[in-house]
Amino acid sequence: MKKILTIFFVMMLCANFAIAQERTITGTITAKEDQLPLPGVTIRFKGAKGGTQTKADGKFSVKVPASVTTLEISSLGFITQEKVIGRSAVLNILMENSAQTLSDVVVVGYGTQKRGEITGSSSSVTGAAIAQKPIQSLEAGLAGRASGVQITVPSGVLNSPPVFRIRGTNSISLSSQPLFVIDGIVATSGDASNVASLTAAATNPLASINPNDIESIDIAKDAASTAIYGSRAANGVVFVTTKKGKTGVPRINYDNWIGWSSPYRLPKLLDAFQYTDYKNEAVANANSIRAGSVNIIVNGVSQLPKFALTNGPDGQPINTRWYDYAYHTGFSQNHNANISGGTENTKYYMGAGYSNQQGIYIKNSFKRLNALFNIDSKINDYLTIGGKLSYSNEKNLAGINSGSSYGDAYGTSGVARTALVNAPNVSPYNNDGSFNLGATFVGPMNNVVSGNQVGFYNFAQVLSKNRENNEVDHIQSNAYIQINPLKWLSLRSVYGIDNINSDNDIFYNPVHGPGQGLNGQALGIFRKRKNWVWTNTAQANLTTGKHNFNALLGQEQQRNTVTGYGIDRQGLADPNYDVVQAGFTLNNASSMIYGENYLLSYFGRLNYNFDGKYFLSGNLRQDEYSALGQKKGTFWGVSAGWEITKEDFWKNSSLGNIFSSFKLRGSYGKVGNIGGIDDYATLTTFTSGLYGGAATSIYNAAGNTQLKWETSKKTDIGFNFGILNNRLTAEVAYYKNNIDGLIINVPQAPSTGVPTSILLNAGTMYNKGFEFSLNATPIQTAAFSWTSNFNISFNKNEITSLAPGLKEIIFATGSTSTGENVNRTAPGYSIGYLYVVKTAGVDQATGNRIFLNAAGRKVTYQHIVPTGQSNWKYLDDGTTAPAITQSADAVMYKNSSPKAYGGFDNTFRYKGFDLNVMLTYQLGFYVSYGTNAGLHDQRYWNNAVDVLNRWQKPGDVTDFPRAVYGDNVSYGNTIPLDINVFKADFVKLKNLSLGYTFPKSILGKAKINNLRVFVAGQNLAIITKYPGPDPEVASNGLNPGGQGSDRNSGPNSRTYTMGLSVSF
Repeated sequence: MKKILTIFFVMMLCANFAIAQERTITGTITAKEDQLPLPGVTIRFKGAKGGTQTKADGKFSVKVPASVTTLEISSLGFITQEKVIGRSAVLNILMENSAQTLSDVVVVGYGTQKRGEITGSSSSVTGAAIAQKPIQSLEAGLAGRASGVQITVPSGVLNSPPVFRIRGTNSISLSSQPLFVIDGIVATSGDASNVASLTAAATNPLASINPNDIESIDIAKDAASTAIYGSRAANGVVFVTTKKGKTGVPRINYDNWIGWSSPYRLPKLLDAFQYTDYKNEAVANANSIRAGSVNIIVNGVSQLPKFALTNGPDGQPINTRWYDYAYHTGFSQNHNANISGGTENTKYYMGAGYSNQQGIYIKNSFKRLNALFNIDSKINDYLTIGGKLSYSNEKNLAGINSGSSYGDAYGTSGVARTALVNAPNVSPYNNDGSFNLGATFVGPMNNVVSGNQVGFYNFAQVLSKNRENNEVDHIQSNAYIQINPLKWLSLRSVYGIDNINSDNDIFYNPVHGPGQGLNGQALGIFRKRKNWVWTNTAQANLTTGKHNFNALLGQEQQRNTVTGYGIDRQGLADPNYDVVQAGFTLNNASSMIYGENYLLSYFGRLNYNFDGKYFLSGNLRQDEYSALGQKKGTFWGVSAGWEITKEDFWKNSSLGNIFSSFKLRGSYGKVGNIGGIDDYATLTTFTSGLYGGAATSIYNAAGNTQLKWETSKKTDIGFNFGILNNRLTAEVAYYKNNIDGLIINVPQAPSTGVPTSILLNAGTMYNKGFEFSLNATPIQTAAFSWTSNFNISFNKNEITSLAPGLKEIIFATGSTSTGENVNRTAPGYSIGYLYVVKTAGVDQATGNRIFLNAAGRKVTYQHIVPTGQSNWKYLDDGTTAPAITQSADAVMYKNSSPKAYGGFDNTFRYKGFDLNVMLTYQLGFYVSYGTNAGLHDQRYWNNAVDVLNRWQKPGDVTDFPRAVYGDNVSYGNTIPLDINVFKADFVKLKNLSLGYTFPKSILGKAKINNLRVFVAGQNLAIITKYPGPDPEVASNGLNPGGQGSDRNSGPNSRTYTMGLSVSF
């Protein structure tokens, strides 16, 4: 009995001792991103059994044995942490979301990969970088944010697709836009002309994605990163990931902004008094050279034109600023709300947005309603399902075209051009308030001129009556099922759709403008695009010792169909009606279209690394595409990398104390391009006709059954490094892209029996360059931080060959009959090189423009000459010279492609304040400012104020010839001249924002988790010698052969915004 009591007493002492050594640790675990509590987080004892989980409010309490010194905290979707238990009994922990740590994970084709394991070339941009910006689509927010990526906004028209180039222009006739992959599904991108608007209002399919719903954007540039997409990868791939739910209590976020946009850097024009005096002087000068040379017939009597002021209703001379009737300050508002949350097994995100933006053009607006729903659910350890549903309704509205789109540069209805041309001494309104309308164009008032024309359309009337609108419904959806039969193996099947319906509504009034000659016109045009993709993949992840393998095998099929139909009704029975359903005398079918294509693909990828030190990767894809003659193609990419800092010799050297990472990498591969090719380009087509009175078929277009993909062979060599525990990281890369099989429309000799031309794989060119990007946090303290991102890219493009017998490809701004052929594509030059006639100033003795002919000899031009004399004379001896023409005398003059471009982004934070300054720049390129020719045209057109510096007497030294009425040659309006080509280098203050985040000590009382208010400005300043509104604007939009041409393009907008972001 005594022994039993002794044993019991000893056991009690031991138990009491053990209990005395246990500790109770309490705390709260919250998400670092939004400071919200996280339920269901697992807390484990490291090196021992036991632990607990956080409750719904993120709090936990656990008894920790004395032997445990470290806790392991983990939750799905967050970075696992280890916390050493100190003396404190309270442990509060911030969890960082692993899916959002872009420095760790990058989206790649059909999956994700750790950034440290990537051996290809890619760049990443967070969704926060483009959120709360006054943009319509995500591409516009990426300018200057990634090396190798050049983005320009060619027009101030709302929702115009930006020009998006990755490492240069990669095709002459096909698209150079990258492939967009939205949540794993290939999407319709910005140059989908077969579903784009047929109206003056622009349409961009990517505008359906609300920028505030974007989590991240990853841009793949080299073949190793893009070859998994094979025939569509030559222009790079942009992976867009929308926001997903996160573990934790529901989070509610709301943000909005309001803004005001206005045009900037508009040309300075003559006012009514200057215009009247200058034009009368030009008339007098012409008549002094040859009497009656510019006479007009008025009431049967020949007389000189006369420009005269007209008094308005206030009794004062009319002095119209036509800009006021073309542009205005547009008000915009944007609202977004979302809710997200989830458990360990199921996560959801629901977002909705409303945007109503008024453009700088009167009657141009963009409205979007959108909704997004994402859900992912882990059914058990072996099965996960999920899906996405995205819907948007967009209304793109306009009253008249801006003249800024391809083909519109010379239109008389383009508001950007008409605002420059119309005379300032006439008003859009008569004194009784009615519209001032001439027989066809704006009324001349007291001006007496040929045809009573002192301008083009009175667009004030046209804007009040006409409309060119479109409405787009866009649905993007996908659903997936993933099975994990083994821990290292996942099987995944994804089915996605991308459907667009476009309804175009056009009306031209019968009284004035483009509908006048038709007595009114109304068009209703509907187009529908249906795209489905079904992808099946198997992916394995295996680790054996220090050997790590990741293998992917997949099969994909995609079908794309486009249908369209419409009605064109002319001859309005009652001018009070303005809808297509009204009474018209003529009814025609319009815009009939049908097309379909099918793509079947098999692909695979193998990644290998040894101990995180040596890396190898290979991608292979075979595509079979219905639109081509040679339908099958095989594409591939290989890459290798070496993380030197893992080597012992590096660790033991002085460099080991400086560099936290240093990786050498290289890649090579072959990818293709089919973007923009017609679905039936390989087929020979016929049209109906008559021969000898009998119905017959007529040869229309020749097909090419051997047509195949354009092919890019890409080399990429570079290195990445980090310093001071990656507080400073940098990437350096050299690349070269050899492109062959360029698809060119090659003219055929009549003897071949082929009508006009045929598409051939006939040309070659290359892009090569150098990229550098630097990301740094120079200062990081508790109260103040400064983060900086800089990138610069250098690119050279050169055509190396065209089709046999084809010397050059001419690109016309406007139409070939009335446009300006300023761009040439020829071997030895970059695509779209500027091709103009050179000049040598103004003759001081006569005031005539001096031209240089092909031989370099000086030739003068005088618009009005005495009877029997030539307009063209040699300057040195005064003898008659052949007329200067572009075909005979022009030279390849300047490069329209930037040699360098990039961005510089800085964010400063002090306590609750944040300041962001974003600069973008492009260097080493020229733009043909064709608008300048019109601004100095000596007909009835209004002119820029610098014509007042004209030559007036012998000995005057000036660049502006003598004013001679009717002269449309001396300033380059009929012949492209070097005087209108300007160096267009610029540095632009793209974004400036100042925000303040309220402290949580204040917000907690209102149960608000986060509140930030901000003010911002876009396009606030620009440093450039370019005289036009903006060196980024372009008349030819996405057309690569016509880059660097600015002919009557309108300006971009300067925007000021203010807003707030709040979360609960």
